Amino acid sequence: MYIAHIATFGHHLMKSTLLISALCSLLVACGGGDVTVNSDGINIVGVDTVPTINALRVTAGDKDANGITPINDGVFTVQWDAKATDTATFNLHLSKDMLVSSDDTDLFFTLNPEKNARATLVWDKDKDNISLSGIPTSVNSFLSNNPEAKGYIIAKACGFKVDTAGGSRKECVQKEIAIKLIK
Repeated sequence: MYIAHIATFGHHLMKSTLLISALCSLLVACGGGDVTVNSDGINIVGVDTVPTINALRVTAGDKDANGITPINDGVFTVQWDAKATDTATFNLHLSKDMLVSSDDTDLFFTLNPEKNARATLVWDKDKDNISLSGIPTSVNSFLSNNPEAKGYIIAKACGFKVDTAGGSRKECVQKEIAIKLIK
């Protein structure tokens, strides 16, 4: 009798596991890609405000053979295609490398990168600054130990994911374009 109960329990457990696996597969197949199943159970991301950056463009000179966009003295624009919620942050940075750090120059900030999809900037080679809406920002840190004035404009967007297992966590995405400030 005891063995019959264990066999029945095992059968129900297997049916439940198959049902949970099938439900998770359906969630993933229907676009719920943030569903995972592991030894801790089922983890579902319920809130995801992390944006996507589909494209980043610098409208300045034509790219050279190495894919570097030259930025001449004067007006240039940076445009992007992003999908985001109203709770996302989006920054443009001028960087010597492809990693955002405190040494980089912040060029632009918005809370809605989908609606605010362009920054019009002005490079002033005589003053070593880039202006946004007439407000200059020094690029001396970018130019220091960088005689060729080569680097990247980096678009970095951040949001939050809230899931059933780990709570809330900040996640970011970025795209970058190689540039050269023409002195």
